[in-house]
Amino acid sequence: MKRYFITILLFTVLISQDDRSTLFSTGNPPDLGVGWDMRCTNFTENEVVGDINNDGGLDVMDIVSIVGFIIGDLDPTDEEALAADANIDGAMDVLDVVLMVNIILNGSGNSGLCESGLSAAVRFSSSNEYTFEAFSVIFQTGDLEGEGLFEVRLHSDSNNSPGDILGAWDLTLSDNTAREYYVFIADSDCIVLSPMTIYWLSVHPTNNQDEAIWLFSEDDYTYSTSEDMGATWSDFLNGQVGCTKIFAEQIYDSSPPNPGLEIVYDWNLQDINENSDYFMQSIGPSTFIEQDFVSLYYFGKAG
Repeated sequence: MKRYFITILLFTVLISQDDRSTLFSTGNPPDLGVGWDMRCTNFTENEVVGDINNDGGLDVMDIVSIVGFIIGDLDPTDEEALAADANIDGAMDVLDVVLMVNIILNGSGNSGLCESGLSAAVRFSSSNEYTFEAFSVIFQTGDLEGEGLFEVRLHSDSNNSPGDILGAWDLTLSDNTAREYYVFIADSDCIVLSPMTIYWLSVHPTNNQDEAIWLFSEDDYTYSTSEDMGATWSDFLNGQVGCTKIFAEQIYDSSPPNPGLEIVYDWNLQDINENSDYFMQSIGPSTFIEQDFVSLYYFGKAG
């Protein structure tokens, strides 16, 4: 019954997606309730997330400040830059703005930052040159505390572990459901995957304190885990992993044929523009093709 439930649910989600090339897929989960339980286990204390002006609260003035930092109108101090990195991913960007706005709207900013909890990464490889377009992960949730907010990151490989972050995206889970979350990123990010290269897709609990299970695949793949929000990673392992799909489009670079020396066109055209250097001279393609030039003829002008 569990298998049928997931199949029906995933089919409903998948039929709404664009037709994209699937670069990597673990398939769908065979069972519910089995996977990585990803929740924040420890938060920083006595700290207001995103309190850039250090007034003890998070409000619209902090949003104005971080937007000014991002677009370059304001220069942050070291302390302001640290406070503006609300999701502690080492960068100050629109993801921090989204998190801060959500905190203001939901009133959950005084719990501090998630500093520990299970993060996990799945390894995949690119056989050719691709543009990274989208990804999906499959989660099962109960009653979520906090925002059910996660961050998904794309990494390069570093000695068989997740390395430099190439891109990061927020993921908000729905409560009391098992479903596939499809995130299209090509409209905002241009990330090229190199041929014969290893990459990792990692998921981190940013503001989630309750059960959120990244449902396991049926087959085994390569993975790594972290307990400190990706600051350090375990040695790579092989086994069941959180169900993941990577969507991309292959880049084709066909080599054009070498041009021949044959005269392709033999039009007998004459310049009729009295102000042209070619007035009363032949200006057809056959006049220029052997001189490594291209001729255009329109309204009595040659170029």
